[in-house]
Amino acid sequence: MREGILLEDALEEIEKRTKRITETKKVTVKEAGGFCLAEDVYAGTDNPPFPRSPVDGYAVRAEDIRGAVRGNPAKLQVAGCIYAGDDGQSFQAKPGEAYRIMTGAPFPQGTDTAVKQEDTDYGEDVVEIYRSQKPWDNYCFQGEDYKKDSLLLKKGSRITFAEQGILSGIGRTEAEVYRKPVIRVLTTGDELCESGSPLKPGKIYDSNGMMVSARLCELGVPPKSTAHCADSEEGLAKELKKAAEDADIIITTGGVSVGKKDILHGALEILGAEKIFWRIRLQPGTPTIFSVYGNTLILSLSGNPFGAMANLELLLRPVLEVMTGDSAFAMEMRRGIMEVDFEKRCRVRRFVRAVYKDGKVSFPQGIFSSGAIGTLRGCNCLLDIPAGKENVKAGEQVAVWML
Repeated sequence: MREGILLEDALEEIEKRTKRITETKKVTVKEAGGFCLAEDVYAGTDNPPFPRSPVDGYAVRAEDIRGAVRGNPAKLQVAGCIYAGDDGQSFQAKPGEAYRIMTGAPFPQGTDTAVKQEDTDYGEDVVEIYRSQKPWDNYCFQGEDYKKDSLLLKKGSRITFAEQGILSGIGRTEAEVYRKPVIRVLTTGDELCESGSPLKPGKIYDSNGMMVSARLCELGVPPKSTAHCADSEEGLAKELKKAAEDADIIITTGGVSVGKKDILHGALEILGAEKIFWRIRLQPGTPTIFSVYGNTLILSLSGNPFGAMANLELLLRPVLEVMTGDSAFAMEMRRGIMEVDFEKRCRVRRFVRAVYKDGKVSFPQGIFSSGAIGTLRGCNCLLDIPAGKENVKAGEQVAVWML
């Protein structure tokens, strides 16, 4: 086991033990959001499947309205009205005829442009048209969005509302997707009390379980379960073994330091897990442990809420990107200008909760202790301060990682 390694080395150790998920399943298009496609998707038809009007107005032949102006309108016989959903092949415009047409309706045969109704007198039997147009003005061609057999969605792309709309738009009801990572969350500590129950002396409510689970949901990988385990090495080992039956990743919080009740070390030994590293040269969340048990990755985070949440971002998101091939999990680094001072020497690389807005970096109001959760509210990035930095002054350019 390695101790006290750099963040980059920790990520390398984790990523080289991370396997790409290749198992697939079929899901309905409605429930496909957040999954990654396990197939290339091709168009079964042209879109639009017929020439259609982009406006409410009159479908005409451009040559029939050549030179039309408000003082000298073109007058055409109205041969009928076409609505969206009608069969355009059943309508044929003769020279000197117009068809009233609605947005999305198919063009009748023989016409090549649609005049907006506001450029007419809205005539029902005979229409006066007050402007000239060229052929194919206000005209949506068949297949101008995409052609039949064209590649619409690539294998491996994440499905968002747009992809769901495309799938539905080509008549698909199901999609082949890669399964999402199975993640189980375990919080530890005799001091933790479940929300909703009376708070006894010496106890605190468990916020880590909720925050980790909620963040996983925001990232699109809801945990399979979230549970709490008391400070028992044997009990925790039993819970870890049970969770590892189907989990790709187990996330634990608490019990990772060197106190008498820091039980992760003993529990992992009882379990027979291979400890890859302990302690990362960063703050907060230094005493993070990474282990492997069978095919399951075990990421054991600090019990301090901000330490847990910072390392969840820094360590888990790259793992999810490797495991799924989905670049949406990657963290985005931006440069910004400090608006205030941060007067503290950083012996190791330090990540500070911060607010990035319009290229400026500031801090939420309140304390910055790893155990404080109030200042997580409004935080949208992590300020990355290099090891050995004495102070960060207002006006300095800094790096932040967006959450």
